[in-house]
Amino acid sequence: MKKRLFHRSYIIENSTGAPDGWKTLINGHPVSGQLSLLKKSVDWWCDMKAFLPPNSFEGINSRQKESVAQQSEDYRGFKLINDSGKPNEWYVILRGQLLKGPADKIKKHLDMVIIKLNARK
Repeated sequence: MKKRLFHRSYIIENSTGAPDGWKTLINGHPVSGQLSLLKKSVDWWCDMKAFLPPNSFEGINSRQKESVAQQSEDYRGFKLINDSGKPNEWYVILRGQLLKGPADKIKKHLDMVIIKLNARK
């Protein structure tokens, strides 16, 4: 069964049923591959008037997935978060204020705040 869809005035077809069996013609260049990558190639051509083959977008997808690796850690009732995976880019919200930096320094600051709060009780 042949599948066909219309994306930004381009016809993209898949006659094999395979996930990477999509084909289209962009500015005279026959291209094939995954549907999402073909759509990005069509978008690039429509927006920039420059042809980029679909495989040039594969590296971008993998880098975006790597950078999405969010880490979080619960420490004494506070949630420390690192969105980038870099060691110095942790953050936490403490009493409405944003604290940023390495996790060990944030933990030391939280310890001092907790000690001060317990001393007041």
